[in-house]
Amino acid sequence: MTRDDDKSPLNSESFQELKKKSLAGMGALFVRQILVKLIFFIGSIVLARILAPQVFGIYAIVNFIVTFFSTFGDVGIGAALIQKKGELGRDELSTTFWLQQILVWLVVVVVVIAAPLALKVYPTLPPVGVWLIRAMAVSFLLSSLKTIPAILMERNIDFKRIAWVDITENLAFQGVAISCAFMGFEVWSFILAAITRSFLGTVIIYALSPWRPSFHYRFESVKGLVRFGLPYQGNQLLNFIKDAVTPLFIGAYAGAAAVGYVNWARNFAFAPLIISETFGRVAFPAFSKLQHDKELLARTVERSIRMMTLVLFPITSAMIALAPEIIHVVFTDKWMPGINAYYLFCIAPVCVGIFLPMYSTILALGQSRILLVMTINLIMLEWGLGVPLVIRFGFTGVAMAQPVVTILFTYVYYRVLRKQQIIPRIWINISLPLVSAIIVCLVIKFMAQFYIADILSVTMLIIANMILFLMLIYLVNRTAITELKEYLLKISSRNRKKAD
Repeated sequence: MTRDDDKSPLNSESFQELKKKSLAGMGALFVRQILVKLIFFIGSIVLARILAPQVFGIYAIVNFIVTFFSTFGDVGIGAALIQKKGELGRDELSTTFWLQQILVWLVVVVVVIAAPLALKVYPTLPPVGVWLIRAMAVSFLLSSLKTIPAILMERNIDFKRIAWVDITENLAFQGVAISCAFMGFEVWSFILAAITRSFLGTVIIYALSPWRPSFHYRFESVKGLVRFGLPYQGNQLLNFIKDAVTPLFIGAYAGAAAVGYVNWARNFAFAPLIISETFGRVAFPAFSKLQHDKELLARTVERSIRMMTLVLFPITSAMIALAPEIIHVVFTDKWMPGINAYYLFCIAPVCVGIFLPMYSTILALGQSRILLVMTINLIMLEWGLGVPLVIRFGFTGVAMAQPVVTILFTYVYYRVLRKQQIIPRIWINISLPLVSAIIVCLVIKFMAQFYIADILSVTMLIIANMILFLMLIYLVNRTAITELKEYLLKISSRNRKKAD
């Protein structure tokens, strides 16, 4: 074996094996995401019909407060463990577990003590909000216990087991939340559901994983991981702050109901991102193993963009064209005040299909410091635009900043990859699905005028949207449809083989 062979992380055979595992992982995750989102949407629809927007807003504020503090309960070692080359030792895993637990318990103590201060920041938050925050901290504590076994599954691209854990967690959350909402528990419905989800998820993941924490602690074994993890976690924290305009500023300035409308609009608009969530979780560990072959990595990024946009663009076009009808039929008209914010948030799924593969590549290359610097610059834009726009246009203003920020993210990620000598061709891979989606959106919007808004007509128009999109793609470039079909079949077949 030559020296070059020693340096190469993947030969042809191992690359094909990685490809198979990645496809199987995507298949399992795709099924998981479909089921989870189906559970989520059914639950959200039922809850949206029972509970007022203000209740959703209160829960969003409480969840934001606890999630903010929880970012200090991790130093990014989880991502570092996934990115690390080679096998993970017992000392690394055990030390990581106990280090995280120390941080988590410190955070929980701070949250319990500082919870009353939330009433000063959020005047519209009811007094019971103090106990809502403390109860949510319990959910965070339980979730932290499953970090290491989940990471080991991700490193092995064993997303089938993770998928069933996620599905069970979400079933538990929605089941408890809906039951409690019917019984009149209001916002406590969400809190009790979150605790149940965390507890059940932790029990199941330990039942599926052979790993158990041991009483080994040697900080020297994780110093290298901390060096990668701190910038990564810093980036996560800044991303969190960047997105905190809604629960932090809008919650304090416009009240809980406004937060409820914005969160609903964002969740509704980001529904197509189940595809990107699946891709992102598989791409990071898979791309990490291709980081030394830049040409292959660039072509892999291109194909990922091509496949994601072929799926994301037509779904988004249907959701834009039929937004009023879907809101009326599914969510009821009490959510209609959030429709303008919804339209603006729809820009995100369009761009995420493009920039997520590039983001995963940057992270896979170990360039977490670059992402940290980028986020610091972009956070100023998010707040610099969001706050004055909210003051001027109300809660819809925060959504007005979304297109600018998302497009800028896409451009900056591309420039970073070029500096790393990884140059994916963007426009040639997105032009056809983008133009086709715009044409179909206009056609369906026009057709919707001649239908009465009911479940049957909305369903028929969504199907027509997908058929028209596929027809346009097929007429211009039929190989794109063939490639998408083969790609989806490979994911499906690998997933079935893994199940067998």
